[in-house]
Amino acid sequence: MASETFMKIRAWLGVAVLTLFMPTILFISVLMYLYDNFVRRKVCKDIAGEVAVVTGAAGGLGKCIAVELAAKGCHVAICDINFDLAVTTAKEIADKYGVKAKGYKVDVTRYDEIVELNEQLTNDIGTATILVNNAGLLLHSDQLNPTVQEIEAMVKVNYLSHFWTNRVFLENMKQARRGHIVAISSIAGLLTLPQSEPYCSAKTAVRTLMRCLRAELRLNRITGIHTTTVFPSFLKTHARVKTFVQESGYADMYPMIEGEEVAQRIVRGMQRGEVEIALPGFFMILYRFITVLPARVQDWLFFSPSIVNLTSKRAMASLKEQ
Repeated sequence: MASETFMKIRAWLGVAVLTLFMPTILFISVLMYLYDNFVRRKVCKDIAGEVAVVTGAAGGLGKCIAVELAAKGCHVAICDINFDLAVTTAKEIADKYGVKAKGYKVDVTRYDEIVELNEQLTNDIGTATILVNNAGLLLHSDQLNPTVQEIEAMVKVNYLSHFWTNRVFLENMKQARRGHIVAISSIAGLLTLPQSEPYCSAKTAVRTLMRCLRAELRLNRITGIHTTTVFPSFLKTHARVKTFVQESGYADMYPMIEGEEVAQRIVRGMQRGEVEIALPGFFMILYRFITVLPARVQDWLFFSPSIVNLTSKRAMASLKEQ
């Protein structure tokens, strides 16, 4: 009993010491932030000639990212469930940028198809050392009452697919001793959105998955493989989401972002070696602030009647009309 009591006291003393040194830690953190954003950012690694896999790349944000990678000299695999559109996108990119680009029909929730994709891509273009996990489902057919099948599909596409693609393509990177994995999460992976339990849960899981991956790489002293997790806000690349954001009132709080702008920021951040990117950037600061508050305070701030009246009720009304 005495031993357990001592262990508890020791743990709380550790927290007290950490709290004592928190001002110093915050000061060092600010210096690191300034260095990363105003000094280190000038140094961008060259990705020309690398082979990149982009999931969900036939259209939307995925296409914008594939275009931006091609503009930097990357060969790209356009992976999507819509094969015809993937082929068209690949041809557009190849013709415009003079890189190798090919469309592949892939269900990213199926591990065997990811393995087959890796084999085909290696034979067609080369070994992939850049992976962008972009494929995702945004809304259900009935957002307020989704079916079991829709919930399962959202969790598989938005989270499980990252697990499978990381597992397959990470082996390429380990053999090449270099690589970069980019995961497209969402602001919903940082801040909670009402009536979006499957979406928020899956996007939060992606954030945790990437943190675990970073820890694994660090513990195994693998220095040539890097990761970037992206938390974008609402984009203009999806017609139904665009309508929802405008009618709900979220667009009145902050304007929606162009897909091209987000893609440029993602690729630039990847080249700089940034670990996490929020778009717009103040969301990351807001998230850091929120996490130090007690849960009851967080709920009071973000789910108070005034906030609910401002956005959530309008959002629910918009969903009922769709």
